[in-house]
Amino acid sequence: MNRVSMLAGGTVLAAALAVTGIAQAAPDRPGGRTDALILGHRGAPGQAPEETLASYRDALREDADVLEGDVQLTADRELVLVHDDTLARTTDVEEVYPDRAPWKVGQFTLAEIKRLDAGSWFDSRYKGQRVPTVRELLDVADRRTGLTLELKSPANSPGVATLLARELTAARLTDGATLRSGAYRVHVHSRDKAALAEFHAAAPKVQLSYLTGGKMLPDAELAELAGWTVGVYAHPRATSASDVERAHDAGLKVISDPVDGPDQISMAENQGYDWITSNFPGTARRVLEGAKRPFPAANGVVVDSVFPNPSGDDVQPENSEHVVLRNTTSRPVDVGGGYLRDQAGNLLGIGRGYVIPPGSLLRVHVGPGTDRADAYYNGLTTGFLNNTSGDTVSFFGADHALIDIASYIVP
Repeated sequence: MNRVSMLAGGTVLAAALAVTGIAQAAPDRPGGRTDALILGHRGAPGQAPEETLASYRDALREDADVLEGDVQLTADRELVLVHDDTLARTTDVEEVYPDRAPWKVGQFTLAEIKRLDAGSWFDSRYKGQRVPTVRELLDVADRRTGLTLELKSPANSPGVATLLARELTAARLTDGATLRSGAYRVHVHSRDKAALAEFHAAAPKVQLSYLTGGKMLPDAELAELAGWTVGVYAHPRATSASDVERAHDAGLKVISDPVDGPDQISMAENQGYDWITSNFPGTARRVLEGAKRPFPAANGVVVDSVFPNPSGDDVQPENSEHVVLRNTTSRPVDVGGGYLRDQAGNLLGIGRGYVIPPGSLLRVHVGPGTDRADAYYNGLTTGFLNNTSGDTVSFFGADHALIDIASYIVP
C-alpha cells in the first residue's frame, strides 16, 4: 500500500501519530484555550519582502513566537523558501532569465536563484535581498522561537518532505519539543496529505497540520483531523466563538489565517484562536498585550474606509477603487510621500505635498484621474483591492513608519 492510499480517510496515519504522541488536545488552561501565540506569516512581510532574511529578522525583533515559511526544492534539490510556484512575483527572474518562462522554482539551481534580487520588488531599501535556504532560516532563528514550515506544492518538488525532515534532523529540531511559549519547536503543515505522511515517516515526532482555512470545517472533518494533526486553520471573519469551541472540543488547536488590523486580531483573540498568524507580528503583539497605542508612530491620520468595488470598472477614470484617509485631529497633517499596501503587498503612493486639513479626508485612488486637494490618483491600469471577501490596508509615512492598519469585510 502506498502512502497516498494509506491516507484515504487518514486512519493509518492517525494511528501512527497516536502511537508517537503527536496528536495533542488544544486546551491548556481553565477557560478552554491557551494564550494566543503570534505567528510571523512569511516573517514580517507587511514591512519587509516576504520570506527573505530581512523579513524573518523583523519578525524576531517584533517578538513573534513562531516563524512561518514555505519550502520548495530547486532543480539541484536544495531547500528554499518561496511562497509562489514561480519566482516571477517576488524576484527579478524575468529580467535575469527572460527566456525561461514560466520561471517555476524547480526550473532553477540554487546558484541561479541566488543571483536573483528578492527585495527590490517590495522597496528599493531591500535591494540585494536573496531567496533564503531553509538552512539560512535555521541559522537566523533563535531557540526561543518556533518554526512552522509548509510543504508547498510538493507535486512540483518530489521528495521535499523527506529532504526537509533530514535537514531538520541534522539540526536536531525533530524531537517534537514544545517551547516555553507553548509553540512547537517545529511544526509542519501542507495541503497535501501524502507529503505529510512522507514527512512523518522520516520525522515521526514532529507535529503536523493539514492546511485548510476560511470557514471552520464540519464536525466530522474536525474529528478526522484530530486523529493525526494538532490544529485546524480558519479565518475569524468567517468563524464564530462556537466554531472555535467545536474545534477545541475535537482536541484541535485553532490557527488563524493572516490577520493584520487590530479589529480582526481582536476578533481572533476573542473567539479563542490559539495561534494568530499576522504579517505584522509587532502590531499583533501590542494588540494582544492591550497596548493603548498599537501604532507607536500614529499621527492622527487613519484608514477611514475602503472602496474596493466601485460601480463600473475598478480603474475607471476619476472613480476607481480607492482608500479613504481621515485626519482625526484639529491640525493639518502632511501625508505627502506616504503610501498604502494591501495584504498582498500591492502599493498605492501619495504625492509629495499632500496635507490633509483638520477633520478632513483624502481619497487615494488606484486608477487614473485629475489630482486635487482631496484626491490623489495612482494611474494604474489594473485594480487589486479584494472585493470578494475582504482585505487589509496598511498606511505608512514617507519615513516608512507604520501609521495605521485597517481591515475590511465585504458583505
